[in-house]
Amino acid sequence: MVTENTDPEHVLARLDAMLREVRGPLLADVPVQSDASFISLGVDSLTLVLLLDKVASEFHIDWDTETSPGAASSLRSISDLVVRRHSDNTA
Repeated sequence: MVTENTDPEHVLARLDAMLREVRGPLLADVPVQSDASFISLGVDSLTLVLLLDKVASEFHIDWDTETSPGAASSLRSISDLVVRRHSDNTA
């Protein structure tokens, strides 16, 4: 599934859903703060890799060329990257 809607709130909601997909039942009823670091959320490295793979597929982010420090430190940082990349591509 490729998401064309890159409204910041839509992207955050989609990223939250993607995180829940890769984390499974561990986050089922737990509210996730978008600014919280993945470390503070207890996201392990394998789960983060699975999430970043989903983000790359859905939002066309090339993590091999992404050089922004902290670009994948929280849902908010990924959302900001997605929105920025989309606005750069449409400009």
